Amino acid sequence: MFRTAHTALAALAAALLLAAGPAVPAGAGDGPPAGVDPKAWKEWTAVIDRFFAAEGDGGRLLVEGDAAKLAPLPAEAVAPLAERIFELAAKTGPKLKKTGSDFFYDKKAKKGLYMAAPSAKKPCGLLIALHGGGEGQGDAGSAFGIWSGATSNGMTVIAPEVMRKVSSAWNEEKEEEFVLDLIDAAKRTFPVDPDRIYVAGHSMGGDGSWMIGGRNADLFAAAAPLAGSVMPYMKEGKLNRRETPLSDYLGLMEGVLPNLMYVPYWIAHSADDRNEAVHPDDIATARLKELQKLFPGRYEHVYDRIDGNGHALPPKGVGPILEWMEKKTRATYPEEVVWETWWPWKRQMHWLYHPEPDDAWRFHAKVTGGNTVEVSATTKPIQGRSEPKELELTILASPKMFDLSKPLRVVSGGKTVFDGPVPRTLWTLLVTAGRRNDRAMWFEGAVTVKLPRTQWHEAWEPAPAAAK
Repeated sequence: MFRTAHTALAALAAALLLAAGPAVPAGAGDGPPAGVDPKAWKEWTAVIDRFFAAEGDGGRLLVEGDAAKLAPLPAEAVAPLAERIFELAAKTGPKLKKTGSDFFYDKKAKKGLYMAAPSAKKPCGLLIALHGGGEGQGDAGSAFGIWSGATSNGMTVIAPEVMRKVSSAWNEEKEEEFVLDLIDAAKRTFPVDPDRIYVAGHSMGGDGSWMIGGRNADLFAAAAPLAGSVMPYMKEGKLNRRETPLSDYLGLMEGVLPNLMYVPYWIAHSADDRNEAVHPDDIATARLKELQKLFPGRYEHVYDRIDGNGHALPPKGVGPILEWMEKKTRATYPEEVVWETWWPWKRQMHWLYHPEPDDAWRFHAKVTGGNTVEVSATTKPIQGRSEPKELELTILASPKMFDLSKPLRVVSGGKTVFDGPVPRTLWTLLVTAGRRNDRAMWFEGAVTVKLPRTQWHEAWEPAPAAAK
């Protein structure tokens, strides 16, 4: 998030906004814009102020619930309210130390160590560099040493250190939340271009680049997992080792690969790696190739698979990866989205929203022309869990995607499940602009629909006829 206290940064923020999102005036001011009811304006701004004063996720959810009860916003109120939200988002929450190391959560308890190196470029990209390790091992300095040269590629580098040094720590919920909190704080600290945020790492950091990048695919412009893997499911008693036959691999963890429609990945692995077997990367890239067949032009990836390099970094280092990465920018308002869910608090993927998704649900939505969206929903059957017959989904709407002066039509399973106007709401502004602090991708209105659950199929397989 760009701070607007100084004229130069305010001008920079305005320029980025004009290029990437709906127009927002340079300052929201305290009074209502012309034509807006002063009493309603006072109510809306009070709710916004409560949102930023609320404690934690639970507190903000309560305020969002109150906002959802309010009447739709007039079009002329949207931009100034959004600007008020962005200005408060720039001031609310922790910032980072601009250079060196610090503790993000608790300095006394030494919780949440990170290292930072700023780029001189304004606006800058942001690279999250994840370290390797395992049980009792791993430190931020190792990743910082590998990736801090990205500052010359126009990227500010943040290297966090896991709070619990356990195997596959970057796949833990708290560690992922730590990374996302650091990104939010980096937006408040540095002039970060939200369309140029990247994640990379080696070994366990490669695991994290796969998992965090996939589960938050609408946040990143590119990722580089080196000698890592999507977490595999194994036959009982079997381990992810070089000697383990592929027949002992039952699959890869959900919530990652299907989401990578617009996030290019540079994957590097050596066939003789004894620390992290190459097999999961072989499986993952084979599936990405199948997805490319189903979705031509999507699921871009480079697989740098070699032999004789063991568990080392690529022979040419990370320079070529950084040069490739700096050319990538995020897709902000894509016409098609695949969202395979995982964490219940990950409520948004691009222009799709669910208040509390369960793991291994999948939504596929596509703008098929004008103001029409086709959507399908499915869930992976899991032992001990009853699968719903219908799934709720909220379609978030922006003028960058739809003509909000006309009705929106939502179709699922060949039937129209919604056909009507899209209300502009304060709730939408809070859960997109307020939650994400992202001037390049935010939404004005939303409609919620119920979708029939279709037969489960893996995303890289053609959908069953009944599910099309």
